[in-house]
Amino acid sequence: MSDAHSALQPTRIKRELHLPSRSLTMNFVSTSTFSLVAFCLGLLLVMASAFPTPPLLEGDSKDDATSNRPPLTSPDKTEELINFILAKVSVLRKEMCDKYDKCDNSREALAGNNLNLPKMTEKDRCFQSGFNKETCLMRIVTGLLEFQIYLDYLQNKFEGSKGNVLVVQNSIKALVQILKQKVKNPEEVTTPDATADASLLSKLQPQSEWLKNTTINLILRSLEEFMQFSLRAVRFK
Repeated sequence: MSDAHSALQPTRIKRELHLPSRSLTMNFVSTSTFSLVAFCLGLLLVMASAFPTPPLLEGDSKDDATSNRPPLTSPDKTEELINFILAKVSVLRKEMCDKYDKCDNSREALAGNNLNLPKMTEKDRCFQSGFNKETCLMRIVTGLLEFQIYLDYLQNKFEGSKGNVLVVQNSIKALVQILKQKVKNPEEVTTPDATADASLLSKLQPQSEWLKNTTINLILRSLEEFMQFSLRAVRFK
């Protein structure tokens, strides 16, 4: 063996000894990359199962799902959300009028006196004369909370578009949360007494067909008036 060949031999041996190490490094990188990809795919699958697409309301189709979806519930969408609720209440009132001939009727005034439905008065400071933003917002929130028990009654007794009743009820709950962000002391909002609500609901149950439909129409009409006053009030600066 020549001196040149002998000099090159250690170098070749070292190169051969280093080749497996490089191969092991490549295998390790490849394995690590595959494990990372597999982990990310698994995480996406978990997130997809944990946050499924919200189902449509009962009775809704894909075509009208958009019309039943309330506007974005951010504070700057207050007027839009109130208008959305008013539109749904108007649809329900028209359905009652068309199906049961329950439009405005002087005989309903007597029945209305027994319901104690929420309404706006001068002391609520929601009218342009004597308007007070804080007092008015507190009254709107309290009134909307008081309406919930009547909306529960509608959900149980209304024989028409129950999906629209549910949309109105959920939209009002969202509106309450928005308005609470606007008041200075949201913890001072008065929540209706659960016992009183249960008592009222039990009194409304044993009714004739005429009185049931009259009650439904009165609730819808009162809610519509309350929402109209609320819409005008939130526009005041």
